[in-house]
Amino acid sequence: MKMIFNVFLVLCQVLIVLADTYSNDKGFCVQNNMHVEPSFIRELCRSNPHLEEFMVAADILIRSDCYLIDSCRRVVEQPNADEEEVDFVVVGGGVAGPVIAGRLSENPNWTVTLLESGPEQPAATDIPALLSSAISTKYDWKYSTVPQKNACLAYGGVCGWPRGKVLGGTAVLSGSMYSRGHRSIYDRWLKNGNPGWGYDDVLPFFKMSENNRDYGTSQVHGTGGPIPVQMPTDVLPISRTLIEAGKELGYEHIDMSEADPMGFSLAQAMISPARTRVTMATAYLRPHLRSRRNLRVKINCHATRLLVNAATRTVYGVEYVDRTNNTRRLLVRKEVILSAGVIGSPHLLMVSGIGPAEDLAPLGIRVVQDLRVGYNLQHHVASRLGFRLNVTHDRQLSYEALGQYLKLRAGPLSTTGGLQVSAFLRSDRVGPTDPADVQLFFDGFAPNCAYAQPAYGCTAPAELVRMNVRPVNLMPLSRGTIRLASADPFVRPKIDPNYLAEDADVEPLVWGLKLASRLIHTRALQKLGATMDTTAAEHCQQHTFATDPYWRCLIRYHTRGENHHAGTCKMGPASDPGAVVDSQLKVHNVNGIRVVDASVLPLQPNSNPIAPIVMVAEKAARFIKDTWNR
Repeated sequence: MKMIFNVFLVLCQVLIVLADTYSNDKGFCVQNNMHVEPSFIRELCRSNPHLEEFMVAADILIRSDCYLIDSCRRVVEQPNADEEEVDFVVVGGGVAGPVIAGRLSENPNWTVTLLESGPEQPAATDIPALLSSAISTKYDWKYSTVPQKNACLAYGGVCGWPRGKVLGGTAVLSGSMYSRGHRSIYDRWLKNGNPGWGYDDVLPFFKMSENNRDYGTSQVHGTGGPIPVQMPTDVLPISRTLIEAGKELGYEHIDMSEADPMGFSLAQAMISPARTRVTMATAYLRPHLRSRRNLRVKINCHATRLLVNAATRTVYGVEYVDRTNNTRRLLVRKEVILSAGVIGSPHLLMVSGIGPAEDLAPLGIRVVQDLRVGYNLQHHVASRLGFRLNVTHDRQLSYEALGQYLKLRAGPLSTTGGLQVSAFLRSDRVGPTDPADVQLFFDGFAPNCAYAQPAYGCTAPAELVRMNVRPVNLMPLSRGTIRLASADPFVRPKIDPNYLAEDADVEPLVWGLKLASRLIHTRALQKLGATMDTTAAEHCQQHTFATDPYWRCLIRYHTRGENHHAGTCKMGPASDPGAVVDSQLKVHNVNGIRVVDASVLPLQPNSNPIAPIVMVAEKAARFIKDTWNR
């Protein structure tokens, strides 16, 4: 048997070589200088030695799928020149960066280079069920916060911050949900001195990025954009049950992209017709890598500082370190666009002398422009409540499931489990017309290491389904900071989200946990034998379970941060002392640079972050085109 398995691995390795060299039905595509690195999939279940051979085989099978590898449309490492000059440099290949680079390279007369610190996106992260598999791997920066006084107390106050170090960014690590937030959030941006950023102004830019496969072209949705958006095509029975449970509590079934979303929804996600997850690198870069000679993407190239003429306060390029650890310079004729995210963008500005003078001067950094870079940090915080169903878990991670997905794009790996459903709700802390301040996520019913079946054709022992309801505070009052720890660009900044510093931020989560308890006890879920996990959490046993003191303890000790961050390079007028960029996303009083990512959001939308970031990038691309086409 062992010999048969080894032969199987050799055959799979041959498939990998072929997939590295030729494309599928797109035609032959010789890429001899392309290397598909061994996937992290084989490491996912390393705590269970019984799964080792299965995970190795799964890794090889996934990397042999020519559609997933897509060798014709993947970034290939290129030799670096000692010095280059281009029209635009985009720093960061996460969500916003690919949008900007893709849109600017539509002009064949402009040269555009995108720098990404991390490697290419591994193929397995395109599989819906493996959406979070890259967390805590080399594709994750694995940041952590400074100790918090009011949150994550079970972990010494230190909270983990997964952030994508990969082409595609943090979207590679997250659930791909598509939602936009309440219209009043954007209208507040406008009211606070940002012309052109009200809801009616930004709606066309949401629509232009979207190819909605459920609602078609409408007042809300678009169909001509690069991003395929749709509800799950294989709706799980548990998803229908959760929608029904929401209806029992009086909530409608909604479109999450409505101007005032309020209720439960089958969550629309950025999923291709072939049931693969879509990142912005997939949507905006990959289709053009071979056809646009003016577009260049450099992976494994870490930007270390902006090149700034201090006398004229003008950014004229970027310094970066390539994968061979050589320091290089990339000069610009027009602009640098900084899209490195809520940590990377303020960090790069500050080490380059653009930031708070009182923070930079003590580190020996020459201050080019005194701005409140790194302040106004916002983050959606969550808690969770577990429950069990009297239903056997049939979403197995198995050879059969791999075969179903790779051959038919069906089966357990084609879905995101309980994440098919989400809800936007108003707690008792807000008024009847205010934006939803609580979002619900549902974890579980997806294949993972706990539900792996490492033998072909065998039936795994039956286990009951375990799930979590995860309430999220969408409108936090607390604000944090990203501050330098050193002038050395390789020293990580100090992340202080200041979680739950405002006591009022706890209460929507208390309300959400109570609502979760009511949901578990609805008739719809009781038909499946739903029972709440009443095991008292560590550090909270002194409180009676399900009382307000217990919930507050749970929230402060077992705090969960979502991958929803914003605000550290705030957009606002020059009269706003906290503003870093203006309404055209240009850095105040500094020439040649704009910031385009979640860091510019003055008030975080009450939604998943990807769609709003894409909208900002689409709008920024229009600004830049208008500036340089005059």
